Amino acid sequence: MDALSDALRGFRFSGAIFLDAELTRPWAVVTPSSADIADALAVRADHVIPYHLVTEGECTVTIPGQAPVRLTGGEIVMIPHGNVHTLASQVDVPPIQLPREFVDSVLKRRSILPIRHGGGGGTTRMLCGFFAVDRWYAQHLVKGLPPLVSAHVGSDGGQQLLAAVARRSIEESKAGGPGSDALVCRLSEVLFLDALRLIVKDAQVPVMGWLAGLRDPHIRHALSLIHARSQQQWSIQTLANDCGMSRSSFVEKFSALIGSPPMKYLAQWRMTLAARDLSERDTTVMEVADRYGYSSEASFTRAFRRAFNIPPATFRRSQLRNRDQ
Repeated sequence: MDALSDALRGFRFSGAIFLDAELTRPWAVVTPSSADIADALAVRADHVIPYHLVTEGECTVTIPGQAPVRLTGGEIVMIPHGNVHTLASQVDVPPIQLPREFVDSVLKRRSILPIRHGGGGGTTRMLCGFFAVDRWYAQHLVKGLPPLVSAHVGSDGGQQLLAAVARRSIEESKAGGPGSDALVCRLSEVLFLDALRLIVKDAQVPVMGWLAGLRDPHIRHALSLIHARSQQQWSIQTLANDCGMSRSSFVEKFSALIGSPPMKYLAQWRMTLAARDLSERDTTVMEVADRYGYSSEASFTRAFRRAFNIPPATFRRSQLRNRDQ
């Protein structure tokens, strides 16, 4: 079993690339926040994660209050919480602020805009885009990530290959060939999943919650069981037995890594899945309540309201309304 794949399976991700940038030293740009991106795209129901993939050259990315991070070709940086950040050839270059009107016009194009900017020195090329995740699922996914994460996309020396595939996809999109839009969307999804996988594997990246639990073999196995068989009537003892641990040791390690006891995490995960299921047009609140072991719609409603601060029926109507817009 693969706990990460099980946690991601069945949830709606989307992505897009909106800038194909060629930048020459010296240069520095302050990027928009994820809230600005979401407003321009009219996707307020989604959580937007900006990203930048360096395909050639190098640059520095900085978030206020954080140490600058240097990126080289084949590296991607994601801003999980959507902070405003600065991209630059070096940290001492005064940045320009992208006007809100420019950001809106670029995003509303729904196509990739090539831009050229800088002082004529060494060249950096990058692709700028975003990942969009259902907001209720993002609460589970990104809360354990730091404000800025970077990774060398591709594995086993595949960074250059993936960068080349990304560049080829952009050229296809510009040419407007058949399936080019879908290709770029799938590329964004691959970049996101590969970066997330590498972040989990890299013990030097500080993560919390269930992502931290994936680094421990025993807790990773417990998460695999919970994610893959969420409707099963688990107990602490059965999970501990399946992980080859004593009950007390299992609870102590799970709570320390995940930040909540096993049964509380299971309940939270079931609510996350319930939110997903309530977004489906042909599913009723009572069907979802029964699916996750609630004996009545009232008890399920209380649990759902505690998790999302909204009744499930109201949540379902808002999700279907957003889908129809």
